[in-house]
Amino acid sequence: MHLCDLDKKEYLNCLKTAGNKSEICRGFSKKYLQCRMEKNLMAKQDLAELGFKESNAESPAGKTTERIGDQEQ
Repeated sequence: MHLCDLDKKEYLNCLKTAGNKSEICRGFSKKYLQCRMEKNLMAKQDLAELGFKESNAESPAGKTTERIGDQEQ
């Protein structure tokens, strides 16, 4: 197994089950990118520059949701 393969497979499985709606799989995407940066498979970059803003909150299921005002999207 290659580095970060498990994270990649989880993300791709999420995309498949979510009908390729990437916003539903943001938590998996973030985890995969973090793994790649930690293993030096890609340049280290601030996650905010990759679209993961600090205003995002983790839901209890580990999925990332965006907060707009007092509503979750």
